[in-house]
Amino acid sequence: MKEEILEIRGGNNNRINWVDIAKFVCIMFVMLSHLESATNVLRVFYKPFFLFLFFFCSGYVYKHKDNFKGFLYKKFRSLFIPWLVFSILIVLSAQIISFNEHDSLLESLMWNFLQIRGKSDEVWFVAALFAAFIPFYFIIKKYNNSNNKNKDRNIIIFTLILSILSYCYSKLVNPNLFIWGSNALPWHLDYIFQAIFFMTLGYLFKYKWETKFNKYNNVKNRILITLIYLLLIYSIYIFNINLSLFLDVIYHYLTSIIGCIVIISYCKVIKINKYISFVGQNTLIYFAFHGKLYSLIQTILKKIIPDIYLIILNNVFYSTVFSICFAILLSILLIIPTLIINNYFPFIMGKKNVNFEMRKEK
Repeated sequence: MKEEILEIRGGNNNRINWVDIAKFVCIMFVMLSHLESATNVLRVFYKPFFLFLFFFCSGYVYKHKDNFKGFLYKKFRSLFIPWLVFSILIVLSAQIISFNEHDSLLESLMWNFLQIRGKSDEVWFVAALFAAFIPFYFIIKKYNNSNNKNKDRNIIIFTLILSILSYCYSKLVNPNLFIWGSNALPWHLDYIFQAIFFMTLGYLFKYKWETKFNKYNNVKNRILITLIYLLLIYSIYIFNINLSLFLDVIYHYLTSIIGCIVIISYCKVIKINKYISFVGQNTLIYFAFHGKLYSLIQTILKKIIPDIYLIILNNVFYSTVFSICFAILLSILLIIPTLIINNYFPFIMGKKNVNFEMRKEK
């Protein structure tokens, strides 16, 4: 019981620092990517890895349980309930305070429950992670129960094939296939298998590859892999190279995997602090609430300093620096609602009330 109370308070010594740092890096790029001032120079850098590394970390910290009912209950509390509460709050708030055009309340709720990408799905990542965990459970269960000496290779090939098929679906299928004007499937079924591949890599990394990775994670190799990554992503961008589907698939997975390796290699040597740890531990709340906050601030900036703001948007250097500073500001401002939720409404995050548990323990 004491350990559970410590975890709710954020004082759990079992947390993995590099994972919290990686999640911090990813959520900062998530917030930055939504900003009006975000530039292609930055976008080219983080796009290959910033979502997939989230899934990688989810696979890394995953602890398999044979009881599917217990597993599903845990994910229902920690992912589905937060998604449900936050997504409905966002839909309701959009009817009261909105800085963009939006559907009616009933339409927004309908799209939210269908989880069609781009249709009132501001908390889509949490829904996608919940959906991805269900097939992931059975894949890992089969993997753990297998005695095949090639099971590592087999699970990688299997999840990679599913992931490639998912990626090709998004590229090849008519983008206006369905009545909602896209080829996106409900509950992100067209995307979750890409997520599962990186979740599988994260799971295998923890149990199979991490020791060797740490052995070779030195300054020289970090610089080398970083240069390779930068060369891969910016050569295509600078020279505006168009790739065939076959080469695009290879490039997509190569840059995504190398990008994850680069970030992980630095996260393992960076010294964590309270700020990074806090943000890294609360990325779900940050993901849910940053949208309204940045929309509000951007609207205010357009009203009070329209000329200066326009100059910033029209200059790549100014806009890049501004975006980074803006993302940092958002991360600081969101500390307040995050503390409120953790201290007064922990049930939203699938946690028990700390004060109640302390009284019960006494």
